[in-house]
Order: sequence, then structure tokens, then C-alpha cells
Amino acid sequence: MELIDGTIVIGYFTFVLFAALAFKRFTTDSSGFIRGGGAMMWWMAGATAFMTQFSAWTFTGAAAKAYEDGLTVLFIFWGNALGFLVAARYFAARYRKMRVETAMEAIKVRFGRVSEQVYTWLSFPLTIMSAAIWLNGLALFTAAVFNIDLVVTIVGVGLLVTFIAASGGSWTVSATNVIQLILLVAITMSVGAFALLEVGGPVTLIESYPTDSYMGSNMSYWQVFWLWVVMMILKQTMNTNNALSCYRFLVTTNEREAKKAALFAGILFILGPVMWFVPPWVTATLGVDLMAYYPKLAESANNAAYVYYIDHYLPAGMLGLVLAAMLAATIAPMTTALNRNAGIFVRNVYQAVLNPKATEHKQLVVGKVSTVINGLLCILAALLFASIDEYSFFDIMMLFGALLQTPLTIPSLLALVTLKTPDWSGWATIAVGLSVSFFMQFVFQVDWLLPLFDAASFTNRESVDLLVSITLLAHIVITGGFFLSTRWFYQESSGERGKEITQLKVNLESPIGLSEEAKVDTRQGAYLGRMCQILGVLVASIAMTTDSMSDASVFISIGLAILLAGTHLYRQRNVLATSPNPITD
Repeated sequence: MELIDGTIVIGYFTFVLFAALAFKRFTTDSSGFIRGGGAMMWWMAGATAFMTQFSAWTFTGAAAKAYEDGLTVLFIFWGNALGFLVAARYFAARYRKMRVETAMEAIKVRFGRVSEQVYTWLSFPLTIMSAAIWLNGLALFTAAVFNIDLVVTIVGVGLLVTFIAASGGSWTVSATNVIQLILLVAITMSVGAFALLEVGGPVTLIESYPTDSYMGSNMSYWQVFWLWVVMMILKQTMNTNNALSCYRFLVTTNEREAKKAALFAGILFILGPVMWFVPPWVTATLGVDLMAYYPKLAESANNAAYVYYIDHYLPAGMLGLVLAAMLAATIAPMTTALNRNAGIFVRNVYQAVLNPKATEHKQLVVGKVSTVINGLLCILAALLFASIDEYSFFDIMMLFGALLQTPLTIPSLLALVTLKTPDWSGWATIAVGLSVSFFMQFVFQVDWLLPLFDAASFTNRESVDLLVSITLLAHIVITGGFFLSTRWFYQESSGERGKEITQLKVNLESPIGLSEEAKVDTRQGAYLGRMCQILGVLVASIAMTTDSMSDASVFISIGLAILLAGTHLYRQRNVLATSPNPITD
């Protein structure tokens, strides 16, 4: 990295800290800390929903997949797009109309106290593990490519994430997510466009890509390929629509805003990925030996496919901006995860079990303390996370989702599809799902499927794709089938539990009224707009460090995109001021 790149990264850290401090004042109680008081506009909620669906893995593991196998990687992100479009059509409004503050409250209302606690205590370690994977992946990559010490990256980014999430909770998380979304989109779209022009357009790129098959390399069986594609799309759709991820829509003022947030995220995932992966596709057409350029990455050298193009074909300073984008892609989901865990602990452990009479001040303090503890645990987990040589970073993420997350996802996805299952169907389905995962990981052998293909052996890619696909298929059939079969044991609840179910049905059929909507703070658009305008000017000013107009145009185009987005957000304050429940100051 050159001096200008390091300066940009330090400037990015400073800017994000400033944004967090500016939005800290919006948090005045525990509800504001957990879900922004339900007063966020759709574009803030949509930005958070979008940013939580990827991390630095998008620029490393996913970029390696694009480099090796062409268009294949797009199906994962288009699965996100489909998921959010489904949410916009059905799930987002239903979750918001539940009138709960956390994902675990949604579980409790639907499945009762036992399932709530099972989900709660399983979610904590899984969230920490997810964050550790994101942080560790970023650190390993920056250490090898940018010569930044691994421990420095883990501790530095981890502490920044913890500060953002603890300082103002949902408000600071969502505000920084909007800024990071605009920065990320501006950088990736501009870099993708320049790379596409450099290679001669999309037709030339497709013709030059070094593979004879649309399935990519090391894939001989179209059945394996399309099974993987279908399973990935289903997996991503389930991940975006289950009750555990419904917190994205609880921050909005009403169900209409929730649907708009989901639609916004869905559209971004249709358009964005195509441009994100142009640089690694171009790198593949060049026939570059990435291991020779990045020997420290060894067998994972293809993870540098995105950065290689930036380092060799764009001016100095772009490497710093891309690293800032990678940091943004890691910070966003981590801050959201920490805020989600804090909300769950406050509402579903501290207030529900430990101290039911806790004051608003105590709940807010506990929320901040639990955020700090979770952040430190993520840092420790990332430092201790052992590398798994058998699988690539891409495969680790896929297996983690298939084996550990899916057992929790399926019952929470089907929770609002049918209300006629007994309360125990929630925790019992998790038990069945974990049993399925155990069998698939420790008993099932991919080679059992060799006779179906009349093959002597599978390639490593085919083996991993089959394991992930068959595991997901087993969960859909067995875990999902078990949940639906519990309908045979359903009986109407009575007493307090019966009242909760009755109220849930009423809520799902009742639109959120004006009297229920939180007051919208018109400073949202003003603050974020001004910050993005300043950020746009700062990025554009990097052009002054270049020696040619063509180099300068890269930074000017990125800065201009950020500036225009900021101007639009600033003008939104006038729209907010005309909303039914505005706060003007």
C-alpha cells in the first residue's frame, strides 16, 4: 500500500466514528437502542437489510468464485434478490404487523417461552461465530495482500465495530450502514464500469473468459451444478425471510415502509452483483497467476482476484478506497449482529428472566454493556479461529449456513406461513434439524452418490457443492417436513397463551394505525445527506493526487456519485417534514 492508500483508510475510520457520534444523540431509551424506536424511514432500513447480506467475503471468497467459475456466483446474490422481493410481497409486512421489538419476541409470540429461550441461547454463539468468520476472513486477506498485521486488523476493526454498536445502538448502526452502502455502491459500480470499458465491453468479456462451460471449472455434471444453483437460491430466500432476520423490518414506522425497505434491498441485489464481479472476471481473462503475485495467500490466492485488478489497472488511492469498501462490508453486518444480540439479551433474557421490573435506564445500560461483551467475544473468537485447509473461505461460509444456520431458519421461516402448529414445534424442529446436520457432516459420504452419475470420483468442487446441496435438501424435506407434520398435534391454546395467539392473529390482520406509528425525526435525511455530501467532496478531491485526467476521472466519478446520493438524502428532510408524525428538531 502507498501512503495515499493508508491515508484514505485512516480517513474512512475517522469518518465512520464521526457519523456514529453524530447519530448517538438519537438514542434516548432502550427501544431506540434496539430498533431505532420504530421511527426509521424505508431507505435506512433497506440499506441495513442490504448491507447485512454480505461482508468482505464478497470481495474475497465470492470474488474467487467469480474468477474460477464465471457467472456461477451471481446465483447466490440473486437468491438474496428473490428473498427480498418475496419479503416485499409477503413477509416484511407480516413481521412488522406483529408489533414486536426483537426477533426473539416474534419467536416468543409464535412459539412460546421455551422456544424463545432455546432460540436465544443458540443464536448468541452462532452470531458470534458468524462475526468471527467475517472478521477473520478480512484479517487473513489484509495481512497477506496489504501487509497489515492480522492481529491489528482483527482488534482494530473489532473495536470500531463495538464502539459503533454500543454508542447509539440501532441508530448509529443504521446511519453508518447508509453511508457505507453509498460508499460501497459508488466504488464497486465505478470500478466495474471502468473494468468493463478496459476489456472492451460485456460481449468481449464473455468471449474472453477462459472456460468452455457455463458451469465453470472442475464441474462435469450439469445435474450437480443446477442442484447447487436451486439450493443456493432457496437458501438465500429462506435466510432473508425467517423470523430471526425480521429485525430488519421492525425498525420501520409501519408495514408499508417495511415493504419498501425490502423492495429497495431486492432491487440493489439484482443490479449490484453484476458490476461487483466484473474486475475478477477481467482478471481471469488476463490469465494471471495470482499465487505468484500473492504468495502469502498460498492456495487461497484466487481470493485476491478483485484486488489484483485494482492494484494493476487503477490509480494509486483506489486500493485504499477498495479496502475501505471491504471494511464497510464487514463493519455493517457485524454492527447489526451486535445490536441484534444486545436487543435479544435486554428483552428476552434481562427483562424477561433476570429483572422484569428493570427501569428504562437500566435496560439501556445493559444493552450497551452486552454489546461491548459481544464485541470482545467476536474479537477473541476471530483471533482463535482456526483455518480449515480442506475448504476455501467460500466453502466455509456455505457449509456454515447449511449445517448450523438452516436448522434454526426453517421453523422460524414457516412460523408465519402456518399458525396451526403446537408451541413445541419450534424447539423440536431445531432438534431434528441439528440431528440432520450431524448426520450429513459426520455420517453421510458424498461418494455414496457416485453410482447415480456412473463416476469413479468427484472433483473437490463437485464434492463440496453436493455436500452443501444435499444437506440443504435434507433440511427442506426432513426438517421442514417434520415441522409441517406437527400440525397433526395442534390444539387451540387456552389461558394466557391462548390470549397471545389470539392477539397475534388480530395483529396480523390489522394495519398499523397512525396512532401506533413512532414520530419520524426529520434530521435523518439532513444529517446523512450532509455527511455524504462531505464524503463525496473528500473522495473527489483525491483526484488532485493523480497525474492524468483519466486517473482523476475515476475518483471524480465516485465522489460525484456519493455527492448526488447525499444531495438526494438531504432533500428527503422535506419529505419527512410532511409525514404524519414528524420531529423537526
